Formats: sequence, C-alpha cells, structure tokens
Amino acid sequence: MVARIFILGNLYFFMMPFFFVFNVISSSFYSDVDSIVLISSFETKNCCASYVMIHGCKYLVKQKKAYKKQLAVVRDALAAYIAQDLAIAHRVYILPSKKNFPGKVHSAWPATLHTIAPGETVRKQRTSKYNALRIKQEWAHAQSFDEKGLTKIIINFMTWHWQLPVIIALDLIIGNSDRHCGNLCYDPQTDSFCAIDMDDTFNKDLCIIAYKKLAVMIKNTKNNFTKEEKQALGKMKNTLKFLVNRHKPQVLINKLHYFAKKAGFVKGSKLYDDSVKKKLLYYESMIMQSNQSAYKLIALLDQIIRKK
Repeated sequence: MVARIFILGNLYFFMMPFFFVFNVISSSFYSDVDSIVLISSFETKNCCASYVMIHGCKYLVKQKKAYKKQLAVVRDALAAYIAQDLAIAHRVYILPSKKNFPGKVHSAWPATLHTIAPGETVRKQRTSKYNALRIKQEWAHAQSFDEKGLTKIIINFMTWHWQLPVIIALDLIIGNSDRHCGNLCYDPQTDSFCAIDMDDTFNKDLCIIAYKKLAVMIKNTKNNFTKEEKQALGKMKNTLKFLVNRHKPQVLINKLHYFAKKAGFVKGSKLYDDSVKKKLLYYESMIMQSNQSAYKLIALLDQIIRKK
C-alpha cells in the first residue's frame, strides 16, 4: 500500500508541469489565434502535419487526409486523456471542425494539437539499444495466435526499462496494437519514454488476448518467467489496476462523446452519419468489454506473480 501511494504521488508530481502549461494555452486557442506562429508543414502517408509556436512553446498540428478517418481525433484524444496520469504520453487537444487554425489544412474537418514528445522516436535512434525494442501487440497482421497480442518476447522486452510495463498496460486498456518504433519516443538525457500517436484504439480487446496468451504460457513449463519478467508483469498489473479504478467505463464513454461533440461529430453536422454512429457505439462496447477483460487479466497476473 505504501509503495502504491509513493508511485501515484510521483506520477502526480511529474505531471504537474504538463497540466499547467497545457491548460494555460488551451484557454486562449481561439481568442488569440493571430499570435500562433506556423513554423513548418509536412505530409506523411496518412496525415497533414505542421509545427506551430504558441506562447513560446512548440506544438504539432495533425489532420488525417482521408475523410472517413476523421473520427481518429476522438480516439487519440481519449487515449491521451487516459494516459495523462501515467506521465508516459504526450497531451492531445482537439481542434474542432469549422475552426480555422494555423497548420490546419481542411478547416471543415477536425484536427489535433499535440505536445512535443522529448527525445526522438526509437526508430530514429539507430545506435541505441532501445532501437531493438519490439513491443507492438500484433492484431490484424498476426500470422497465428502465438504472434497475436502479448507475447513472451514482449514480456522480456518489458524488463529493459521500468516504464515499458506501464506503456504495455496502457496499450492493453486502450486496445492499441500499433506501438511500433515510430510511435514510441525515448529521451536519453532523462532516460524516459513517451508514447505518441494513439488513434488506432478502442476497437479491439487486447486484455482478453493477453489473458488467453498468459493462460497458455503458464501451462507450458518452458515458459517459466524469470524474476525480472515477474517484476515487469507486476508493474504491468499495478498499472492495469490503477487504470481500471481511475477510469470507470461509463465515465470513459461520457468522455468519448464529449470529445466527439468537441470535434464536431454531432447530429445535423456533415461529419455525422450512420457510419460514425455505429463506430461510436462500437467504441462504447469495446470500452466496456476491455474493462471486464482487464479484471480477468489482473486476477491471472496475481496468480503468476505469487507462484514460486
């Protein structure tokens, strides 16, 4: 209990500066747009992006190119909202549709404003040992059940750094199967990670896959976990417990619709149609389902950690 209070206290302490900076800036987004400076713009395969300067701080503006992908801003914002207590992800603010903003290519579509993650993506750090990290929980492209979701290899990678079990736990809760080396930043100066780009979320139950995978692993004596792996699984379990207690399903569902409304996905809007309605309902069901599966996973992790 003492350890848990210490951990949560540290999380709150580390997040205080981020809350302060972000809240101050968000209050003046639209009343002081003229003071926002567009630094540069670029394109990726799926997004139009720009760097802007707001009150001396650099931010990233992102907007999906495809019209049917615009709902991603809602999932990205919700995932970042859940992650904010863990101090391992950037902050994401929704720029509503029909609002002009420097770097926002299509004013009629929503976009997102992101805090800049410290360091560089793991992919870019060729000489770092973390360049070899592979913690993506495969889903659609998994060739077999063995390769899907949480694997023994990922569990071993979690022992490399104390923040990695926390990031894996977050990905389990939000259903993020896209944690590749380009969506994870590392800062050598502070020896810390930062999770970014979490818009492919709330559309799958990774917790139940992890539960099933671990249930298979413990039946095979070849899959005995090392002391370090058990410690990592313990950190993952504690993070899962914190997240399910902190974010109740109905509260998250309310927040989902709050972000959807903020982005402009409301009845009567051109952005809102039957497809959007169905997707939001599906995200609701995944939030409920993942929460239930997380409790099953936590119980199994307890058994694994206690087993000598």
